[in-house]
Amino acid sequence: MITLSMYNGHNACLCILVNGEIVLNWELERFSRIKHDWGYNHKFLSKSLEICNLQMSDIDILLTNQQCYGRPPPFSIPSTANSPCVFFDANGTKSIAINHHLAHVSSSYFTSPFDEATIITQDGGGDDENFSTAKGVKNKIELFKTGRVQNLASYWSGLTLNNFRLPRLHEWDPGSGAGKIMALAAYGKSDNFIEKDLVETMDRGLKPYYTDPNSKAFNNNEDLSDTRSKRSQDVCASLQSLTEKSLSIIYNDVHKELRSDNLCVAGGLALNCVANTRAQSPFKYVHVPPFPNDTGLAVGMALYHWYHIEGNYKSKKYFSPYLGPIYCRDSVTEQIIKSGLKYEKLSTHKLANLISKGEIICFCRGRSESGPRALGHRSIICLPSRKDIRNIINFKIKKREWYRPFAPIILDKFSNDILQDFHANSPYMTTSAKIKKDWRETLNGVNHIDNSTRPQIIKEEHDKFMYDLLFQIYKITGIPVVLNTSFNINEPMVETPEEAIKTFLNISEVQFLALHDFLVSK
Repeated sequence: MITLSMYNGHNACLCILVNGEIVLNWELERFSRIKHDWGYNHKFLSKSLEICNLQMSDIDILLTNQQCYGRPPPFSIPSTANSPCVFFDANGTKSIAINHHLAHVSSSYFTSPFDEATIITQDGGGDDENFSTAKGVKNKIELFKTGRVQNLASYWSGLTLNNFRLPRLHEWDPGSGAGKIMALAAYGKSDNFIEKDLVETMDRGLKPYYTDPNSKAFNNNEDLSDTRSKRSQDVCASLQSLTEKSLSIIYNDVHKELRSDNLCVAGGLALNCVANTRAQSPFKYVHVPPFPNDTGLAVGMALYHWYHIEGNYKSKKYFSPYLGPIYCRDSVTEQIIKSGLKYEKLSTHKLANLISKGEIICFCRGRSESGPRALGHRSIICLPSRKDIRNIINFKIKKREWYRPFAPIILDKFSNDILQDFHANSPYMTTSAKIKKDWRETLNGVNHIDNSTRPQIIKEEHDKFMYDLLFQIYKITGIPVVLNTSFNINEPMVETPEEAIKTFLNISEVQFLALHDFLVSK
């Protein structure tokens, strides 16, 4: 059975499933090179089918959703207002429309290591709701229901667009500013009076004189764009605190109804890796998928069909996020030769020695990651102990804000030695932790101002190449950690070998590129 899943809202994405195996899952932005791109794109669909050596006539079931901002597909899609799953015909192809939050629920539970769990989703809104709960039991989603709660996601986007004066990426998307001010929150101090003002003023609605009149604003559109001011930092800290308190209440209330030791979360608010860890709840284990935002909706629809509708067995094995296109060796070689750069066979031994000596390495290796986090396949990686490394990467390489933190990839066997207040199962950089005092100076490049970090804790089964690389770095330096950030410069993460070489050539501070099976150098 072959299914094609398409989500055509913002963060549009596509997934192709063949007999239960995800042969392709990627976002439109990786193809179009437009951040958070949206809508139906026929060239994207055609390219995806071509990558999988398929034609539209090979598709047994089309899975999609009614949210089609700006550019709808060439067929009508029924509403899921009265039923979360509606069967229909799309120009002769058997099709199913799946509710936005049901897709979120499925993306989280069916990628988890659990055979039962409580599932909670929360976002800015999808299919007229911003919240849902469900119970996952083996291969079924039970007790699914949607509703509305305090729209914290709109607080984050409103503060970003209006108070911090960060413009939309496009008309359908508030951009990536929420993650930026989450980072700034660590510099501030939460205040109960500010939290109260946030609730009271954010809910007053839209005003034509706001910087962005289509979004809510805090305190009558107060200008907080000076990120070095105590006021700006304290407002961010207060919103972070309010978010954690609100989630704690929700988690405790839902736990009373849907009792379980296991919690799966998804929706845009689940991108807040700090709140994912700090929010207090009775749940013992938490799973956040690599694509908790709308980038996970296509794969969520595909997994819902395969498990819940078709009744197939749900595996509890590690879910690999490396689901992008495969690039053949000949095409990679062709791009390197075309560039005129030097190249040799890639080895973890040489990479480990280069990184241990302080080199910064760009990585474009294997299939790209699904979701918004770089997880070692489309990354910039270096040793985290260099004193000046944050400024070098933020200012000279990434050309981004001064306060932005970096994440570590950590060998699993050392996580207890290095971290505290963390989730041991954190392979997707979707939770946070505190770095223990003895490691803070050594790991200064990934240690945020409040000693927090958002780790990718890696096991050998996750990515053997990266695991072996870290282990060799550890043997040389005594540091079982590397600094990891996305391989891009104010654009979507690089996808193709050609894009990797182009971006690499634009970074004067980096001399080496791990490009699939080759080590490329300037």
